[in-house]
Amino acid sequence: MDMDDVGPLILLASMGVSSKRRARLRLADIAAATGLTPQGASKLVKRLMDRGLLVRHADGSLTFTGKAEEEMREAFGVLLRYFGAPLRVKLSGAVFTGLGEGRYYLSLEGYVRQFEERLGFRPYPGTLNVRLFPEYIPHRRYLELLPGIQISGFSNGVRTYGGVKCFRAEVNGYPNSAVLIIERTHYGPDVIELVAPISLREALGLKDGDVVDVVANLELGL
Repeated sequence: MDMDDVGPLILLASMGVSSKRRARLRLADIAAATGLTPQGASKLVKRLMDRGLLVRHADGSLTFTGKAEEEMREAFGVLLRYFGAPLRVKLSGAVFTGLGEGRYYLSLEGYVRQFEERLGFRPYPGTLNVRLFPEYIPHRRYLELLPGIQISGFSNGVRTYGGVKCFRAEVNGYPNSAVLIIERTHYGPDVIELVAPISLREALGLKDGDVVDVVANLELGL
């Protein structure tokens, strides 16, 4: 892990760069964020590319490599060990009615069994959908870069189901919940789905449009 590169990687992640989507950033934007000149920003991008951490595509967009994500995870692990307790990320947005997929997926034993083993509860069959306010979308993208608690994908012989990454969380003060980062989803980066052993919508008296505050605990995972 080269700490000289971890800082710029985290900064680029906050600007929308990830391994899963291309981010179109001008050198002027990177320069402004880093305090470098445009020439200095160009040299920074080249250094990250030379180290195999960053890919610049033909259209000028940027994506991280797996090596970049691994270096950020390693740095995150150092922070966790230093503080000796989970770090926390806040997310906030409005409740909305989803497509109903959560109820189906949380009825599948291949998922339910893993949730019980790794989160310690059997999830209520359905997720609470929250559309994040714009200022919290970078926070969700940050979670995408971290290991979290892994729920593995599986096949039932007919269909293959993707993996899910979880972070233990509090939802409007209710502690026994989790944020899901789903590998295969129809939603964009402005949406999170939440699970708990109860119906969060009913227990917290939520309706569409109500604001929900979520605090995710960052863990190295199981």
